[in-house]
Amino acid sequence: MKNLFKTLIVVLALTTTIDSFSQIRITGVDPNQNLVFIRNYGATTVDITGYILSSKLTNFTVGSMTVIAGTPASLGSMQTAWVQGGSLDAAGADLALYAPNTTDFNNTSNLLDFVQWKSGGHGRESVAVSKGIWTAGDFVCGNPTYTYNGNGGTVDYGVNHWNGTGCTTSIDEVNGGEKLTIYPNPAKDVLNVTIASNVTVLSYRLVNILGEVVLESIQNYSNEKLLLDISGFPKGQYALVVNTATEVITKKVLITQ
Repeated sequence: MKNLFKTLIVVLALTTTIDSFSQIRITGVDPNQNLVFIRNYGATTVDITGYILSSKLTNFTVGSMTVIAGTPASLGSMQTAWVQGGSLDAAGADLALYAPNTTDFNNTSNLLDFVQWKSGGHGRESVAVSKGIWTAGDFVCGNPTYTYNGNGGTVDYGVNHWNGTGCTTSIDEVNGGEKLTIYPNPAKDVLNVTIASNVTVLSYRLVNILGEVVLESIQNYSNEKLLLDISGFPKGQYALVVNTATEVITKKVLITQ
């Protein structure tokens, strides 16, 4: 139960967004615990119990799973449901989300979302590639929990919008050095953010464990050092989500006020 609680906190913090889109999306997967996190990016409440999940060609509805948190039968705008069930392969698998009442799983119109981890070529990958929301062979590296860091928009699909634990990718490093560094971490009064010369930051936001945006900027930055005043924030875990011209970078921050 302790691991489950930690998983819920991490996914909630890293999948919070300030934008709204009319979509139901997968925002987190922990195959070790058969946990799936689904978020309503739309403006109206949706019953997602009839939505279908598919992993390695095995299909099961959201309604057949055990509800851990949230209300899948009445999922409000910008709310997330945590459900547990199915049989997810932690060694490597896919997870696809389909519209209710889907019978033709090769029809791209029925496919809503897709992610795969550890290795490529699983299950519904070819359908996701045909739909244009995934690249053949791509997979999220590292270990669970796998978390979505996009905004739920029509262009926020693909492996670059997913993070794994203990995984080093081009999102974190370039030419042996990080594109974006933060220090000190843990931090107390001020958080220093250093931006590499070849990176343009379009916006950033600091999100607490409740999913609330506590600090935000939409000003552009490049080759700069930012000083973020965090003196007024309570101690705890936060996520710094930075949107650059090419990708989204997420950094975990611990405040020790």
